[in-house]
Amino acid sequence: MQSFNPKQTVLFPDLFQDADLPSITTLPEFDRALSNFIQLADFGAFIDLSLSGIDKSFSLQLHEMRIPRRFLARGSNISSPVFHLFPQSIRNELKRFSYEVRAFFGPANSIKTPVGYFLFRNFFHRWDLHRKKVTDQIHDYLDLEIGPDRYTDSFVRMCEQGQKWILSHLKRRHLYEKKRVHLDLLIQHRNRLAEDEITISQLDRNSSNFLFDFLLLKSMHVPATFAEYAAGISIVSTFKTIHLEYLTDIQIETTDDIKDLVTNLQR
Repeated sequence: MQSFNPKQTVLFPDLFQDADLPSITTLPEFDRALSNFIQLADFGAFIDLSLSGIDKSFSLQLHEMRIPRRFLARGSNISSPVFHLFPQSIRNELKRFSYEVRAFFGPANSIKTPVGYFLFRNFFHRWDLHRKKVTDQIHDYLDLEIGPDRYTDSFVRMCEQGQKWILSHLKRRHLYEKKRVHLDLLIQHRNRLAEDEITISQLDRNSSNFLFDFLLLKSMHVPATFAEYAAGISIVSTFKTIHLEYLTDIQIETTDDIKDLVTNLQR
């Protein structure tokens, strides 16, 4: 039996990957698979769901910094704790929205899949309204409970904690400068690193700014301002499809057939 070659050009982007999937080799198989594919599209669509931009954090590794051994204190920990942008109470509230997003999906409107949901077509518009509603709720919460000033305090505090952790693993005598961390300084140094396209491997470990620059590069994914953070939050539902090879030996006529397809894919 000929096996599916993942290097071949695929007619449709794949939702599920299986290197042992048999290829379609006859026209009847292709016609049957294509008919099932059209039936699937009439019933609805596979979607991959993600809520991005909410949880922001970073951690540090001493071995990645490669600080000269003569500057390191004895018994230095290799890894830092995770430095979170927000305290646990706010993270819990924000996490609640991810449950709110998924609360829309149930047996009446969708089928759970290994990577998301198969959403029935007559619920497409309602899902879009729900997604927009939860997005608005998230932004209302951010405006009410956090806002620009509290966000700035949280961002600066997170960077201060990172700098403090690094310095706590150094001897008293070292050549690195301890910065008085504030937002303008963070943005100024970030812009410099971005404009010069500096990477961690390019940092000069004998520069007094090395520790601070390393910290900034490791936390560069965390927005510096509340406006940037709020704009980066999104609920994304990406429409997916499926290899025709999965549809050759079945007959899609009812939603129960789709459930059976999903069950077989999970095995």
